[in-house]
Amino acid sequence: LEAAPTVYVNDAALAETLGSVPFADICITSSIAITAGSAPAGTFAIADIAGIGVQFEKASGEKCKRCWKIMPDVDTHAHAGVCGRCNSALG
Repeated sequence: LEAAPTVYVNDAALAETLGSVPFADICITSSIAITAGSAPAGTFAIADIAGIGVQFEKASGEKCKRCWKIMPDVDTHAHAGVCGRCNSALG
């Protein structure tokens, strides 16, 4: 949950499709960004999978007391110490 990677995908249509999948939850990260375009130099890539690279970053913000994701909006809602998604769930 401390990760917030960016995935670069050369194929714009594939990037759009991947953007509709809730990868942050599937990959157990605080967030994940799917970006159409070439990966910057030095990004992680698998030789057998062309056109995709991943740049890893540490998530920014505070840890939500409910979901444990690290989000920039934690503690800015009616329920103390939670992110916006958890605040909505708590009503």
